[in-house]
Amino acid sequence: MNAIQAYQRYYMERDYEQVDLFRLLKSTYGISRVIYPGSYIHVSPSFIFPDVVYLDSDRNTRRFFQSNELLPLIHERKEYPEDPRVTFLGVNYEDLPEEFHVRADLLISQYAGFVSYFCKRSLRVGGYLLVNNSHGDAGLASIDQDYELVAVVTKTSGKYRLSHTSLEEYFIPKKSIMVTKELLHKTGKGVGYTKSAPLYIFQRVS
Repeated sequence: MNAIQAYQRYYMERDYEQVDLFRLLKSTYGISRVIYPGSYIHVSPSFIFPDVVYLDSDRNTRRFFQSNELLPLIHERKEYPEDPRVTFLGVNYEDLPEEFHVRADLLISQYAGFVSYFCKRSLRVGGYLLVNNSHGDAGLASIDQDYELVAVVTKTSGKYRLSHTSLEEYFIPKKSIMVTKELLHKTGKGVGYTKSAPLYIFQRVS
């Protein structure tokens, strides 16, 4: 299976490219530089954003990013005039060296653990965190004073939308428990909340 076939299998055929989501984030927040820890081969951010750093220690991911087919795919689908800048680091993001903390406009955390915690230094103050709660990372960001919830992402009729209202209704635990960093790291899957969304947008405020 070549790089294009792999991307088609894992993202196009599963309707999980999220290109329209990234397009919405760019138009709303003016995002240019992105860092994507635990990306696997999800390269659709490079269709919308001109400068993306991908991090993944998976061996297959390394081979994918070394493929000669990757840049032609991105050039074919990119929606900006400049040449794409695609950087791949085959490292564990928890051990990312200081010189690779890039001060990005957007930090993406999807199904990859506690990206909001370990890669916070890679996100500039004023930048945005796109995060789901599959491993409790959205919950972790919600109790981190360096982040502020500014929007939730919903998807209806196949279209992504941002909601900036009633944000105080999110991250209220269903059970009477104190949500702490230690608890979330221990469970690795987060806790149940009375109201949830597929994805959340936090802004780094400090």
